[in-house]
Amino acid sequence: MANRLVSSHSKRIVHRAGQAGRWLAARVGALCEFQQRIWVVSIVNDTYTDTFIVNEGSFEQPMQWMHRKGYSAEMLARVEAMGRSQVIQLELGDASHRLMRVK
Repeated sequence: MANRLVSSHSKRIVHRAGQAGRWLAARVGALCEFQQRIWVVSIVNDTYTDTFIVNEGSFEQPMQWMHRKGYSAEMLARVEAMGRSQVIQLELGDASHRLMRVK
């Protein structure tokens, strides 16, 4: 009987460890996924247009560049929902930010 208890207990521990491992792998994958995103950003106002590439590979958190620029929660949600090759335009102050998700 003791062997059955130990065996049953061991199986539960192994099952929980497997669940924890899958959860951890999913979290790490999600965290690394944002670091693979690349954006082409054009900032346009009356006097200039500036176009550049934003590579999230060097960021510590998703859309760190957008947070720094002062994007609102609504803007961030729209950017987060973008698929590859999709383009959106956001108005920020006196400038238009045109973003295209490349990767």
